[in-house]
Amino acid sequence: MMKTASITKWLEYTFRSVTLLGLLTLSLYAQAANDPNAQCQRCHNDSDIHAVTSGNAGAKLLITDESYQDSVHASVPCVACHQSVNGNAGFEALPHVQTTVASNSCESCHGLVQHKITDAYKKSVHATKSEQGKFTCESCHDAHTMQPGIITQPTVPQIAASNAMCTDCHTRPTEYKALSGGKKVTEQDLTHRSLPNPPLHLSSLRCIDCHADSKDPTLHNIAPAKESVACNQCHTAESLLAQRQNFTPTEQNLAGSLLKQGLFDDKALQDKLNALGGIPAERGIQWVNGNLFTNTYMIGANGNIRLDKAISAIAAALFLLLAGHGLIRLLTARKRRLLSNGMSLHKTYLYTLPVRLWHGLNALCFILLLISGIGMHFSQGELSVWVDLHNLVGLALCFIWLVFIVINLLGNGHHYLIRIQGLLGKILRQTRYYLYGIFVGAEHPEHPSAKSKFNSLQQLGYVTMMYLVVPLLIITGLLMLYSNYTPAILFGLPGKQVIVYTHYGLAAISLLFLMVHLYLCTTGDSLTALFKGMISGYHRYRGKSDDE
Repeated sequence: MMKTASITKWLEYTFRSVTLLGLLTLSLYAQAANDPNAQCQRCHNDSDIHAVTSGNAGAKLLITDESYQDSVHASVPCVACHQSVNGNAGFEALPHVQTTVASNSCESCHGLVQHKITDAYKKSVHATKSEQGKFTCESCHDAHTMQPGIITQPTVPQIAASNAMCTDCHTRPTEYKALSGGKKVTEQDLTHRSLPNPPLHLSSLRCIDCHADSKDPTLHNIAPAKESVACNQCHTAESLLAQRQNFTPTEQNLAGSLLKQGLFDDKALQDKLNALGGIPAERGIQWVNGNLFTNTYMIGANGNIRLDKAISAIAAALFLLLAGHGLIRLLTARKRRLLSNGMSLHKTYLYTLPVRLWHGLNALCFILLLISGIGMHFSQGELSVWVDLHNLVGLALCFIWLVFIVINLLGNGHHYLIRIQGLLGKILRQTRYYLYGIFVGAEHPEHPSAKSKFNSLQQLGYVTMMYLVVPLLIITGLLMLYSNYTPAILFGLPGKQVIVYTHYGLAAISLLFLMVHLYLCTTGDSLTALFKGMISGYHRYRGKSDDE
C-alpha cells in the first residue's frame, strides 16, 4: 500500500496550500480588471526573447499565450508561483532574481491533494539515483504548457508528447551524465532492439507504460530498466496496460452515460454537465460507451474466452471422434488383413521431388505457426520469441505458397481441378467408405493415380485450404504485421478487429484440418505407408488399380 503522509507533513502541506490560496486570492482581486499575466507575457510571448546572462542561456523563456491558455495552469497568475527577492525591484529588473523558498515548488500546491504522486516519485530512480535537488518535477513537466494528465487511453499526440519528456533528457549527453551519476547516453538501448517490432511499441506506448512500477497507479515511480515490466504484464487480458486503457468511469463521468439514449434533450443536459466543470460530458460519453482497443489489437490481450472455449471444445470433440474411429479400425484390423491377403500390391510414383520438398516445408511452417500462435494468443513463455518466430515463419509461408502456385502452373495443377460431373456420387461413395467400408476391408473407391492423386473428399479439402484458407491467412497475417495498411472500417466494424478475428478463425480451421489430415495419413496399407510415400515419392496400396 502507498505510504500516507505523516500528520506533520499533512499539516505542512495544509499550511502551504492555504498560504498559496491566499496569494492566489490576493493576486486575483488585485488584478481582476485586467489580465494578471499581461505584463509578464509582453516579453515572454515574444519569440525574440533571450537570456541576458550566459548562465541562463539554456532556459526556456518563450511561453506563448496559446500554449499557456491550453495548459492546466491557464487561470493561475504568474506571481502565484514566481516571486522576486527583496531588493530586486520586482520583475522589472533584468535578470530576474526569484525566491527559492518551498512555497514556489510544485509540491507546495499538489503535495496535499496528490501526495500519492509525490510519495511515488520519491521511490523512483529519478529521486533515488539523482543527486539531491538536481531532479525535480520541472525536469519532466513544464508548468507553463502542461496538459491534463491522461493515464488511460492516451491519444497519439499525447503519447508523443509524453515520450518527448523522457527522450529530451535521455538523449542529451551532458544533462543525462549529470543526472545519472556519470553514465553515458550511449549506454542506453533507446532503440529497444529486444522488443518485437520496436517502432510500433515506441509509437503506441508511453515510456511510463513499461518503465513505471507495475504497482504504481500514478505512473511516477519509475523503476530501473532491468526491473521494467515483462511482455506478459501487458500482453494478457488482465494485464497492467489493459487496466490502464480500460477506463472505469467515476460517478462524475457516469452522469453523461444517459446522453444519446433518447431520454433527454441531449444538448441542454450536455451544456449543464459541462457548466459544472471537470471532465466534459462528451469525454464521459466516450469512456462510458467505449470499448477496450476499439480499433487496435494487442497480442495476448484481445482474446475472447468464449470463442477460445468453443474452439477448444470443437477440437476436443474432433479428437475424440478420430480416436473412436481409430479404435474401431484397431479392433477390426485382423479381419482386414485376412481379406487383403489375396490382393496384389501396387506401387505408383506420384510425388515428384519438388512436390515432396514443398510439402515438407509447408507442413513445418503450419506446425510452427500453430505452436507460436498458441503461445502468443495465451501469452505463454517468452512472448517476444513467439512473435519473432511467428513473423519469420509467416513470411516464409508466403514464399512457400508462391512455390506451390508455380509448381501447379508447371504441371501439378490438374490434380486440383474439380470435375463437377459425377462429383456428388463420388463424395457419397468416399464418405461411405470412411464411415463403414474401411472397417470391413472394402476396396478404396478411388485409388490414387498419375491422373488424379486425390479422392473427391481430399480434393475438396485441399482446394479449400490451399486456394482459400491459406491465401486469407497470409493476407490477414500481413495486415496484422503491417497494421498501417489495415482499413479503419471493414463491413461496418473496426478494421483491425475484423482482421484479427478472421486470422484467428482461419488458424482454428487450419488446426482442425491438420488433425484430420494427420489421422487420414494413417489409413493407408499400413499405419506408416502414406508417410513413407511422401518421403520416397511412391504410393503403395493393395487392390485393383484404376489403370487396369
